Amino acid sequence: MIVIGVPVPKDHSIDVRTAAYCSAEAMRPGVQWGYCSSKECGVGRSAFANSVLGNPDVTHIFNIDADVVPPPNTLQKLFDYDLPIVAGIYPTVTKGNKTWSFKTDDSAEWQLRDEPLPKGLTEVTAIGGSTVLIKREVFVHLDPPWFMASYNIDGDYSEKEDEYFSRMARAAGYKLMIDPSIVCKHYNYGEV
Repeated sequence: MIVIGVPVPKDHSIDVRTAAYCSAEAMRPGVQWGYCSSKECGVGRSAFANSVLGNPDVTHIFNIDADVVPPPNTLQKLFDYDLPIVAGIYPTVTKGNKTWSFKTDDSAEWQLRDEPLPKGLTEVTAIGGSTVLIKREVFVHLDPPWFMASYNIDGDYSEKEDEYFSRMARAAGYKLMIDPSIVCKHYNYGEV
């Protein structure tokens, strides 16, 4: 069973387009969806994973943010790759720069949107936490919390929760793969 997990803020808000996408996917056999509210996205992702992994029938978790909508057939396409970790991409803004939700090297910067996208299934060094399909084995192999943000003295991120997950997964020997042809809508940050 694939479970779609959406971390939501404490007020339980979710973009209606994201909810519609998740509801439509959950109509397929073997797919369910749910959410976990928290003050921080990484806490929500880890808490959700911890709660659903108690069900031995869960084989995958598909993380989607509350303001991201993948294109049609994304879940099936990612599932068909049969990879431990595979993601689509979405536009975002990082440190005032328009970026994509992946890194291609170990630098501290996300892929700039004005740079060409890679072609085909591509190994990367970090992935954004939304629109990522993760096999159960990855969660079992890694120690929780699986997603954890850290902050510097000024209150800015020193490492976001998806960067932490990416670093831990790579250290455990997992490849992080993206399909750059799966470009999602990111309604609160990416359309600027």
